[in-house]
Amino acid sequence: MAVDMSFLLADDDFYAPWDLGDHGVPFEAGPVPSGWRRAAAGAWVHWGAPGGPLPDQGWKVHVSASLDNAPHVLAVVTGVCVELEVSFKHLAGRRTFLLAHDKHAHRVQSGKFCTLYPCDQEHALRVLRRLESALAGVEGPYVLTDRRFGDSTCVSYRYGAFRGRSVVDAEGHHVDRMTAPDGTEVDDPRRPEFRLPPGVVDPFRTAEKPVGNGPVALNGYTFEAVLQHSNAGGAYRFGKDGEPVFVKEARAHNGYTADESAAKTRLTAEYLALRAIHDRAPGLCPRPVELFHHWEHTYLVTELVPGMSLYRWMVTNNPAVRTNADPADFADYHRRCQALVDDLRAQLDRLHDLGWVYVDLSPTNVLVADDDRVRLVDFEAAQRIADVRRVMGTPGYLHPDPRTTARTDPLELDRYGLSALALLLLFPLHETVERNPEALDHLHADLSEQAPVPRRLWRLATRDHEPRTEEPDRVRADTLNALRDLAERTADHLETLAQPDHPDRVYPTIPLGYETNTRALAAGTAGVLHALHRFGRPCDPATVRRLRDDSLARVEDTAPGFLVGTAGIAGVLAELGEVDAAETLLTAAARHPLNTTSATLNGGAAGTALALLAHHRRTGDPRRLDQAERLLDAVPDDLTGHLSRTNRSGLVGGRTGVALALLHLHRTTGDRRPFDRGMRLLGEELAYAQPLPVDGLGFKIGLKDRRVFPYLFAGSAGYAAVLSRFLARHPDAEFPVPTDHSPAEALERSLKACTVRFAVFPGLFTGLAGLAAVLADTGRRLRRPDLVEAAVVGARGLFRSAVPRPGGVGWLGEPGQRLSADLWSGSAGVLLALRTVLDSAPPGVERSDRHGRSPATAG
Repeated sequence: MAVDMSFLLADDDFYAPWDLGDHGVPFEAGPVPSGWRRAAAGAWVHWGAPGGPLPDQGWKVHVSASLDNAPHVLAVVTGVCVELEVSFKHLAGRRTFLLAHDKHAHRVQSGKFCTLYPCDQEHALRVLRRLESALAGVEGPYVLTDRRFGDSTCVSYRYGAFRGRSVVDAEGHHVDRMTAPDGTEVDDPRRPEFRLPPGVVDPFRTAEKPVGNGPVALNGYTFEAVLQHSNAGGAYRFGKDGEPVFVKEARAHNGYTADESAAKTRLTAEYLALRAIHDRAPGLCPRPVELFHHWEHTYLVTELVPGMSLYRWMVTNNPAVRTNADPADFADYHRRCQALVDDLRAQLDRLHDLGWVYVDLSPTNVLVADDDRVRLVDFEAAQRIADVRRVMGTPGYLHPDPRTTARTDPLELDRYGLSALALLLLFPLHETVERNPEALDHLHADLSEQAPVPRRLWRLATRDHEPRTEEPDRVRADTLNALRDLAERTADHLETLAQPDHPDRVYPTIPLGYETNTRALAAGTAGVLHALHRFGRPCDPATVRRLRDDSLARVEDTAPGFLVGTAGIAGVLAELGEVDAAETLLTAAARHPLNTTSATLNGGAAGTALALLAHHRRTGDPRRLDQAERLLDAVPDDLTGHLSRTNRSGLVGGRTGVALALLHLHRTTGDRRPFDRGMRLLGEELAYAQPLPVDGLGFKIGLKDRRVFPYLFAGSAGYAAVLSRFLARHPDAEFPVPTDHSPAEALERSLKACTVRFAVFPGLFTGLAGLAAVLADTGRRLRRPDLVEAAVVGARGLFRSAVPRPGGVGWLGEPGQRLSADLWSGSAGVLLALRTVLDSAPPGVERSDRHGRSPATAG
């Protein structure tokens, strides 16, 4: 399921896998004879046929169903499985079915209601034929990973692994594997397309369907581009007679919402709503062209409305996300914002006068044209005011009690949404404000330092919230002590979050933690313990033991590197006294084959070498220095194929992280060659650099990516953190490759980008805390009080994102909807950043004696 939605379903406070929640009304399999084995796991109920174990891989059979016919389909499937003695599994309950087929669900999983595991190809053919006959005429959603069998509209198959064998990659993700016919190991990718492994042919298809040449056409429209994929169906740009049109697809028996309506039902309703609204008020909604059916899907065609989404417009124009914007910039921006929301309010008023309520106001459902005129698009949730039955919307923009509001005052849904969009334009703090309305006091104070906030815009954005506390004044009067108190309360809350007996994790983490591992530095137990230890808090021995034991047990299927890998965990265990376990983990990390294919700090050779060098400094063990040297010597000069697939630049997945490891090798050995190699990599990294207003330097995460970041993971902060260390070592060093910037200029402009006062997230690697930490550390390292002062001012902005909790203060982890303890974006990272800022404070400012020192990452 989509990362931004699937982890929000099982728990209101913390991220959790979607299949851990209530399954709803259970699905009951038909009568099963004695001797069959039943087991429940996550979203699934497994039934094992009598006999030997399943083969490792083979032809999987999937049976799909609609929500209404699912119980009946399961009864038929159970009978066939018992008759043919084939093991199978099915979704556990009605709510689980809805989540797996939700409009935001992962397209790879969707449609797989029952999965059958025949023991061989002949067995699979008997199963397929029997199901085709038993379920003739029964419809279900098309399974995108599969090929349908015969004439069935609910039975399909694919070749893949049965037992879930996997290997880890250098980004910490587990990749499913299986054996090809020639005996070699190959990936078993789960993609929304039918694929066969090398050497395997489809024995169940009698003839290949001809593949057409030329452009793709539907109902006279010619395909031009995919705008968005979703489980409900795609959104596309097509053309006809030289004019572009927007085409929205609804897949059959799929894309359900909480009210149990399917995508096709909603798309038909949207078309009728557009017709009714456009007939009476042309231009108020996208002009509907037609609704047509092709194969099993339904398509809505409308005019293609030009413009960018409101969110992108805000990011592009808001001076709050720039450095050194002047009051005139803010005044002009606020004027444009007010005109924009007035325009939007007028359109909503017209819609209401026609008897309709829009319901789903969100940053992606409003487009802004070049002249700042706005248009509402995506009328999927629009309904008659007198008959609002479907409530759907975007977290932060949907009323907290939408169902009651829909019954008592439906127009309040739109008023609330308009207010939320106005807050977005000032600055997006929706999820924090829902948990802590006093965050608005800090937002108002921080914005007012830049320029006056127009009263009318502020009152609309905050639902008439007037600053009600003196907290911002207290913070400004004694910022360092306020930050120290914030850090202590963050540590207090972190200590309450440990659950050493939790089956999946010890500390609440973010989706990244569940997708990689919940033990590592980036988003796992090691990162939280590291932050607490650095802050001088004792670490619970039970939690340390859990980290040690789990890490040793999983050492063979964990990446080797620093942030998502074994090497980083080893460093934390060593600083906590678990020396033997650290030695075992480091030995495994040093010999891991991923070091030869990945050079990154995240999970590859640079991260492993960094941990080995730290261990050498701690213990003096010459073996670890030798291992680090050999790993870094083996890193090729051309790193293109040895960097992160998702990020080609940056500290975590790019050349900057490799340069950091080379610098530490130079510091340890005195050899100038690693230093020069690192400077070359930092010079090459400038190929990703892009100017940021005003006079800042940001970085793209890839040469073809338009986004430009100032952050620690892949942006200005990460680059400045490493380059400043190089220049502190040799101030006169130059880049040994041609660049548009000298080292001093590149550093200064990168640091300028870090002085931005506003960031969407508060965390260490992707937010404001990381910017402040780098400014503070660089200011201390280069004896630049101006940078330390900027760090303190930047860290003060963290009060906007603090969430008071019983026992302390919590922080929303990426992507910003739930609390998290992690180092990457949650409480541990904020705590570490605050400690860095406080330790860099001017001489004479009292420091807490409770703060520890970690040799694993010092320097």
